[in-house]
Amino acid sequence: MIGIGIDIGGTFVKFFVLNDRGNILHTEKMETDYQKGADGFIEQLSDFINRMKIQHTGQPIAVCVGAPGAVDNQNGVLRYNPNLKFTDVTNWPIAQLLYDRTGILPRVVNDATLAAWGVYETDLHRQGTNVLVVTLGTGVGGGLILQRELYQGSNGTAGEIGHMKIADPQTGPLCGCGARGCLEAFVGSIGLKRRALQAAAENPDSLLAQLLPADDNFKIEIVFRAAEQGCPAALRVWEDTGYYLGIGIANAVLTLDLDTVVLTGGVSGAATYFMPALERVLKAQTFKVPFERLKLLISKNPDVGGVGAALYAMHASSK
Repeated sequence: MIGIGIDIGGTFVKFFVLNDRGNILHTEKMETDYQKGADGFIEQLSDFINRMKIQHTGQPIAVCVGAPGAVDNQNGVLRYNPNLKFTDVTNWPIAQLLYDRTGILPRVVNDATLAAWGVYETDLHRQGTNVLVVTLGTGVGGGLILQRELYQGSNGTAGEIGHMKIADPQTGPLCGCGARGCLEAFVGSIGLKRRALQAAAENPDSLLAQLLPADDNFKIEIVFRAAEQGCPAALRVWEDTGYYLGIGIANAVLTLDLDTVVLTGGVSGAATYFMPALERVLKAQTFKVPFERLKLLISKNPDVGGVGAALYAMHASSK
């Protein structure tokens, strides 16, 4: 069997083709082209699937699409996403649109959920019974493996740790989802930008303030570089990141009695600077039992979303 994984991002789409031994046969990457509109975007995805059908004629093919946002995994519909800039994608029937053009009915699953499966298969080699994978990037996503199976919940929205409220929903910082007080508003890239700008304003002579561009071209790497050179303002930004992330993870562990938590995504590259504060939060929990054997790991594989989609396509088709 051949598995095709499509990882849709707000900036890029990644394609992965794997065989049933887990070998990567082909990869591609394209920009998420908003000028062509939603229909043009679907045509691009369909073209890729149809090309792979020709290349692998005679072999069964399973397709899974990782979509950011609220996904109806039963019907293959992207209900809503704040980070995709298409204007006409509310209740977007991705599965049906791709089936009409390719003859293959894909599974459509939240992208962070599929990243969790990718981590479970490739990083953990299916070791661990109850696992949370947290994706740290523009947004903050989560995926769950419960009792060794991908858990999507009653509506396909399980694992949305980024929208767990860790501050007052009336007065907390605004999240990209439109609500206030979400974990994502603190540790997603937008939250990091807000706190970095605040730290620079409070410490105008700091290296962080010097490195920040005059325009709006903020990059998380700036905060990382400043911390790398010992800038106290930047180090405080990362310490606060670990603190807030620790609150979110502690809540998830207390709720689900997890044995493993894995962090992935671009922001996780700064774990050296935020992990000590995160671990302090976990160690400070008064209810000790769920944290005593908890494994806290970092995945450095940038492709777990697309690889996880391809692997899950084959796994789900074989059941």
